[in-house]
Amino acid sequence: MALFSALLMAFIAGTAPAQAAPAPTLYGHDVSWPQCPATIGGHDLPMPPPTTQFVVIGLTKGLPFTENPCLAAQVDWARTHDKSAQAYTIPAFPTPAQLGRYGASGPWATTNRAARLSNVGYAQARFALTSLGRVRFATPVVWIDVEPRPAQPWPTSTPQQQQDNRAVIEGLMRGLRDAGVAYGLYSYLAGWRDITGSWLVPGVPVWATAGRLDYPTEARDRCTQPSFSGGQVLLAQWYDDVRDYDMTCSPYAFTPFPAPPPSPPGSGNHATGR
Repeated sequence: MALFSALLMAFIAGTAPAQAAPAPTLYGHDVSWPQCPATIGGHDLPMPPPTTQFVVIGLTKGLPFTENPCLAAQVDWARTHDKSAQAYTIPAFPTPAQLGRYGASGPWATTNRAARLSNVGYAQARFALTSLGRVRFATPVVWIDVEPRPAQPWPTSTPQQQQDNRAVIEGLMRGLRDAGVAYGLYSYLAGWRDITGSWLVPGVPVWATAGRLDYPTEARDRCTQPSFSGGQVLLAQWYDDVRDYDMTCSPYAFTPFPAPPPSPPGSGNHATGR
């Protein structure tokens, strides 16, 4: 009986389906206008080391409707060094001039303030997409970087202001969605709470930052902790005075993920979340 049991166990072990190995963690960097020369408004920060496995490239110079002055050079750097690349863009609450210019044109009927704000967010997305086209950057993903912008602050004092902020972000998401571009959200718990009132959008992937907190304990923890918006965390970030560092959260391997379907014609509904 003992021999039979041993043979049976050996047979089972030999025929059981192999378990897929978890995807290895990849380590990369994000770059944008701070890596530009000081002569054109950058901080002269270095580009990633040759060992980086991927890059996320910023499209703006820290605010919507502004372009990273080194965008073409940084996209060319990624191509020359054969690095997988995605993009990120930074939204902000519109100035009165931006609200006047873009609020009346877009997919939302301009019957209320939320609709006009969403139209501005949509225009912010169109500006980012134009930048991508200008430098021929066919990125599969654009991350939406939602954090405080002192030069153009998000109003955060009341729930209504947070609802207005959501309208801008929703407009940007729809602009990318309607162009067939996949997107995710970059932020952190306190910033997302203050700006959006802890808006839950679980269907949108997340790039979560640990800030200056030490790697690997804090940054790696972002991969397994609940995210600020309820979405699945695919990338985690930490930074110091010189570079921004990123890592993939297994099983994600910095590969494209599907874009949501475009909005139906005439659709003007706002995602509400909680």
